[in-house]
Amino acid sequence: MNSCTGRRPRIMASSSSLPQNTITDILSRLPVKSLTRFKSVSKNWADLTSNPAFIAAHIRRSSPDPYLLIRRYHSQSGWDYGIWLITDPTLNFGTQLLRTPLEQSLPRFPKIVGSVDGLVCLDISPCYASDFVMWNPGTKQFKRLPLPLISSTRDNPIWMVFHGFGFDSFNNDYKLVRIVSFRGNDASPFLRVEVYSWREGVWKEIEERFELALLCGGQDGVVVDGSLNWSAIGLQRFSDRKVVISFDMGREVFKTVPLPPVTRYGNVKVVSYMGLLAVAVYPLVFAASGNNMNRFEFWVLSDCEDGTKRWTNLVVVENFSKSLVPVGTWRDRELVFKYMGARDRENQSSIFLFDPVDQRTRRLAIDCVDFCFEGFSYVESLVPVN
Repeated sequence: MNSCTGRRPRIMASSSSLPQNTITDILSRLPVKSLTRFKSVSKNWADLTSNPAFIAAHIRRSSPDPYLLIRRYHSQSGWDYGIWLITDPTLNFGTQLLRTPLEQSLPRFPKIVGSVDGLVCLDISPCYASDFVMWNPGTKQFKRLPLPLISSTRDNPIWMVFHGFGFDSFNNDYKLVRIVSFRGNDASPFLRVEVYSWREGVWKEIEERFELALLCGGQDGVVVDGSLNWSAIGLQRFSDRKVVISFDMGREVFKTVPLPPVTRYGNVKVVSYMGLLAVAVYPLVFAASGNNMNRFEFWVLSDCEDGTKRWTNLVVVENFSKSLVPVGTWRDRELVFKYMGARDRENQSSIFLFDPVDQRTRRLAIDCVDFCFEGFSYVESLVPVN
């Protein structure tokens, strides 16, 4: 008994007196920066935070509240570029300019291929998507990947390259897919496909191909429920519409998903929405008379009670501006739009969020009017690059 106050002295519990489940639960709620510091404080904590089960639990805590990772550069000059991390675009957010790996020695500013579970895949090659870096901005780890197997030669030059980066939950692996298109003897290109495995650390070429479609240029694969997806122009029996080419990362096979007929008359942006494959259809800037739509439509590939899938139209906005272009989704439930037109007044926002459910629009205080812009959801994690 304390003779002055009459109170018992407080006894602070050490971490060793707490149940292991309690310690794990507490640590799984902390930011990566704190957990990285703790690795040097306690060997037990270092071992715990390197455990795959703990890393997965930490990701589950972080996933519902992702940051916005943006890459932008000045459209005219090509300069004033950078990759920014924005903690919450809708509030008084914090903005952090990230230091990109190998930035000073690169021939051009890196392109983001994809962002999954805290791993960001960068394309650092000058052309043909032939050099990649795996990067974890939270832990500041990065790894330059082995060069791909498929390359361009004088006799067989590469025409176009498409890629995507995602998580294969079936094999607990992160995969980078590279689709290389060569000009064939006829009108259709010849394709070769290779996959890099994070778990194995090597590239392999696969025999799997897809037919009856031509991939549309200037797009990266969109991750939806274990698959990577690209929009394409349908051929032969699909010639009356556009399609999605979907690559199952677990089975490493392609399938063709026909899109709604309305996609013939507009631009198509493939996105993930609430874990489902979705497409935003919006007006073409230039189109032949009578062949252009003047509205925005948002379609989702929904599951039916009989086990089949069906396209459902969630949103139609008539007289839609050609100056608004969808660039992706944030938190997997709000569409991100970029305003491409002339700015009406100083400091006008050029990035918008649109909720397809209540059709609410919010402006973001990010000035990208004069910039090329790409946006990705990002969560901090302890996933190693090796």
